[in-house]
Amino acid sequence: MGRNHKNRIVSDIDPIYEKKDWRQKTFRMAAYARVSTDSSDQENSLKNQRQHYDTMIPANPNWEYMGLYADDGISGTSIRNRTAFNQMVKDCQAGKIDLILVKEVSRFARNIVDCLNTVELLLTLDPPVGIFFENNNLNTLDTGNKIFLALFAMFAEVESELKSKSVRYGNVECFEAGDYFCPVNLLGLKKDGKYGITIEPEGAKTVRLIYDLFLAGYSKKEIAEIMTCLARPTAAKHLIWSERSVFGILSNEKYSGDFLMQKTFIDSFLTHKAVRNKGQRKIYYEPDHHDGIVSREEHARSLLLLKCNPASSFFDHKYVIKVIRKGLLSGFIPVNAAFGGYDASHYLCALETARIPQPHIEAEVVHVAGTKRVRRELFSDRYAAAMTISPHGLQFNSACRALMKETAHVEMLLHPTERLIAVRKSTARNRNAVPWADSSIPARKFLRAIYLLLGWQKGWRYKVAANCFSKNDERVILFDLASCEFQHMMLCRRALAEKLEDWAISAPASPVEGFSLDNYTADTESDRKTDRGNEVCQ
Repeated sequence: MGRNHKNRIVSDIDPIYEKKDWRQKTFRMAAYARVSTDSSDQENSLKNQRQHYDTMIPANPNWEYMGLYADDGISGTSIRNRTAFNQMVKDCQAGKIDLILVKEVSRFARNIVDCLNTVELLLTLDPPVGIFFENNNLNTLDTGNKIFLALFAMFAEVESELKSKSVRYGNVECFEAGDYFCPVNLLGLKKDGKYGITIEPEGAKTVRLIYDLFLAGYSKKEIAEIMTCLARPTAAKHLIWSERSVFGILSNEKYSGDFLMQKTFIDSFLTHKAVRNKGQRKIYYEPDHHDGIVSREEHARSLLLLKCNPASSFFDHKYVIKVIRKGLLSGFIPVNAAFGGYDASHYLCALETARIPQPHIEAEVVHVAGTKRVRRELFSDRYAAAMTISPHGLQFNSACRALMKETAHVEMLLHPTERLIAVRKSTARNRNAVPWADSSIPARKFLRAIYLLLGWQKGWRYKVAANCFSKNDERVILFDLASCEFQHMMLCRRALAEKLEDWAISAPASPVEGFSLDNYTADTESDRKTDRGNEVCQ
């Protein structure tokens, strides 16, 4: 027995499928329509299709109109994200529909696989559900039509591919000419013509407040709660904020007046899936494209903070790169264990910009006190003072901590060109200080820069021998990250220690004049998550 058809029983050989003219048969009819954009022209097209089916289907006394399933503004060939389409298939499986009317095969599916698979699925139902493509004059319930359906579906797929290539070419031509497509749903910004952007005052107040709170040390979660309590609407006019909403505003370069285009692109016209552009295609950047709500420096700073770990007890939201300019630790940069905004290139650039003079050291390697040339195997002693580096943190063994056993807090420093890490005594008031009694120091964010600087394998652990420098009341531990059988950089520091009368271990670091983050936004935008509302370019 088949499924119920209103109040009658349908046998395995149903009379409604025996008539030659299917238009004279009794059917529960549904219609499907899809428009690929939300433009006014496409809206009119959808309106016309709805009016057509609302008039045509009820006019046939043998048909019961089950409604129109319409996907509005859905482009691409995949049926995965078509809400109405998938609901229509579910209703067919539930026995609510006998036949579907569609304008043409390209409106139903532009992917030959999706088209044939869906048609096959509907035909295997009991009784089968058919599809009539009006412009193609093709009914899937008629035998022998499968080959014609495959041809029409193939033509639709080829048409989609050609259209995708044409759109991609047109977009590139616009980008090269400096014409950037502006998104329409950015809080505090609105379109000005086809390619322009202007500030929307009321929304700009919310954006300004979010940046002020974040730069003052508030987390994304705290800011979302504050915005919700203040009942400030999001770009979508919602009053409930999420961390994702806050992240999207803090990470969008358009709020600083700049414009990045082609941050994402469509990798395949079949899936129509947006892919992050990591250099596969050209990224277009135009500074000062429009008036910004925040300065470029504030936006660059927010990008730095977004890569940090604000939940860490070591985190300092005011941390900036500074360089020590004198003493044994000249050229070293104090680091914050939870600050991951700076990468290896920033540390290298800051040191290069600082132009620390290199001391002239007149000493032969064999005459440097406290050193000797040894084989790597001699460092395998598990009782030797050492530091272990993993992607998650730093571990100092007991022998290493004993070198500064009366110290409560230490500060870590990095020399990016010599590949050295130093540990010196500090106070709890120093925001970079970490407890020396703790054998393990979580520093996952900062260590990303170390692994990149050294070219280390992700996930590997590295053990580095400790070199203790002690003179009077001064003591510092150095670790050679590029250690080998002959530790050249460490020997240079030993020679420098012999030459200097005053080691100045506690010398403060100073800001680097000329080291700017002006270009940071352009360099890092393509390497972050694309915020909701950004345009998707083909």
